[in-house]
Amino acid sequence: MKFKNILIVPIILLVFVKSFAQEKDSIQDKSWYTPDYVKMQFAGNIGFLSVGAGYQLFNDVLYTELLYGFVPKSISRAENIHLITLKNTFPLFRKKIGKELTLIPIAGIAVTYDVGSTTFTTLPDKFPEGYYFPTAFHATVYAGAMVHHEFKNKSLFKGADYYLEVGTVESYLWYAVVNESVTFKNVFSTSVGVNFYL
Repeated sequence: MKFKNILIVPIILLVFVKSFAQEKDSIQDKSWYTPDYVKMQFAGNIGFLSVGAGYQLFNDVLYTELLYGFVPKSISRAENIHLITLKNTFPLFRKKIGKELTLIPIAGIAVTYDVGSTTFTTLPDKFPEGYYFPTAFHATVYAGAMVHHEFKNKSLFKGADYYLEVGTVESYLWYAVVNESVTFKNVFSTSVGVNFYL
């Protein structure tokens, strides 16, 4: 898959989910399985570019998302990487900063499955027992801030969240603890993203 083709995926996802949600809303209230928003994220240990859909649960105490992430071979330097992520974000509090804007500090944890051929869920026979951990699953912890913008014109989307996160993967933290040459500032990365509300 060429890198420029990746940019088409978020557009197709937005059109499909929005048209599906409009069809359901015209008949009745939104079904439980219709997502509350669609998401696009750049970086953050879940793919160079990630897209998916999310739900606001328990009176907006938890945002849960299912995402597909992609890292092209030109960046990974090995092979194209495909990732499936379950991301859970907790808004810590909300502060109105204008009629249409709300500032929301966030924290969360994500679990990612690497579908690639260079990772494994069980230890291959060629490795000695107990020498390596399975590499296909990773947990990511992160914190950051989100600004929610409520749209006046709700013809396409009701609103959007724009966010910035700083996070790390559990194995990176482990290396920082056991290896003195790896510092904590080297194991954290930044991501940016947007949620469009249906």
